[in-house]
Amino acid sequence: MRLRGALSDAGWSARCAGLVVALLASATACGPQDPQEPAPPVDPGVPAPSGGGAGGGGGAQNTDAWSSLPPNLHTDVELAPLGVREATYTRVCERARGDQFAKALCGVGGRPEIADLAGLLALAGLDQQRAFALTGNSTSLVSMSVSAINPRILVFPRVADGAPRPQSMTSVGFVRGEQFVEIVSRDELTDDLNFYLLAFEQPCSYQPNGCDLASLLTEEIEHGWTAYSVYDQDDLERTSFDCLSCHQPGGHGTKRMLRMQELSAPWMHWFPQRFVQRTESDRVLGMQFAEAHQSDAQYGGVPIATIANALDEGSGAQLEALLRAEGFAEQPNPFDAHIAAEMKSGTSATWQSRFDAHLRGEAIAVPFPSIDVTDAALRTAAVQSYLNVVEGGAPRESLLDLRRVFSPDAERKLSFVPQPGADGRTVLQQMCARCHDGRGNPALRKNQFNVLRLAEMPRALKDLAIERIDSETAVMPPKRAGYLPPEAKEAAKSELRK
Repeated sequence: MRLRGALSDAGWSARCAGLVVALLASATACGPQDPQEPAPPVDPGVPAPSGGGAGGGGGAQNTDAWSSLPPNLHTDVELAPLGVREATYTRVCERARGDQFAKALCGVGGRPEIADLAGLLALAGLDQQRAFALTGNSTSLVSMSVSAINPRILVFPRVADGAPRPQSMTSVGFVRGEQFVEIVSRDELTDDLNFYLLAFEQPCSYQPNGCDLASLLTEEIEHGWTAYSVYDQDDLERTSFDCLSCHQPGGHGTKRMLRMQELSAPWMHWFPQRFVQRTESDRVLGMQFAEAHQSDAQYGGVPIATIANALDEGSGAQLEALLRAEGFAEQPNPFDAHIAAEMKSGTSATWQSRFDAHLRGEAIAVPFPSIDVTDAALRTAAVQSYLNVVEGGAPRESLLDLRRVFSPDAERKLSFVPQPGADGRTVLQQMCARCHDGRGNPALRKNQFNVLRLAEMPRALKDLAIERIDSETAVMPPKRAGYLPPEAKEAAKSELRK
């Protein structure tokens, strides 16, 4: 049976009409939760408060529905200590935050059913007056999953250029391959931003072998959700999902912000982009995306035809308009027009300067200096494999991983791996300072590990870091953020032994 036919048989047609979920909030990953770090209290038996908002399946959900499900056999090892399902919903709702998403999630009517991406988008108020943008390169939590053939999609309020900010703001983001959605919503009480992670379950979550690549990288991941868990920034700051390591660049206690390093034209890695001006990124990345998803009905809930024909509805320019309206025109470590102009000669002194700052641990990574992050041969093979599977010409188990298509140059310049021949201090600063630079909550043990002040670090903390580098389960850096080749691993450990 063809995969598309199987999806139809599963009842997708009734749930496919919406737009997709996506994320504006970029969050940079750090080390896994310290096993000695206390997790927030979890009481799985506490009943949920009355919640509201209609999801993709429509309306409130029976609070006993989740209790009849089998346990998720593959809950993320960092999220599991924070609780799952009802316990997380209860905890988040008891915080009574004043943002649009929290009100929809926890309002009158019972816990909302969220059966798919379209349902989450509707709950967030982004199924009508909204804009969207896709990116083929990311420096966010999901950076190692993102290219033009598996882009990160963002859905956000539509704001006219120069217009004041909307009365409320919720933006969501998603990339295939990860069973979670990131959400940011402005709090009307504090005028600050609240960040959420909604982790969803699929039928394959209950199988011993878990979800195969077809379940995670095709349209299957966008439908048929059976349950969800929701976490906010207070829960996540103990983990490598910590939103604030990127969105609170001023340090603990300062105002949180939206991040878009490529804020200005030519928006080198964003597409579609025909609004204001058509860009080279739209031509190159749009063509790669169209080739890969020509047999799909939608990507991230947005119809493929809508993406292909978007004018002012979908673009990096629309995202820029939102950030400027929200007051975030000044971005740390930006990727601006100077870089794009300089790269016409093959190199960019501006990009190199900002990358060097990143290597010193002073800023998060800067986006790749060229449009395409992929290796052409790997991308071609992955696209052909994808089309063969979704069109029914090959078995689902033959699907290649669309996320494993980066060129070696992109892997180095996006800091998925350290620079060749780097000494141990440089390895630690490049790979760890994105989260472990002393800016985080000082009450948390993970923030006592400050790679910018190694000489002052207690011996016990250095030894724990060495254990993490060698760990298979609590590895540092976490697998979602990057990896250390053997020589870099030894260099880092040697530095920590001093």
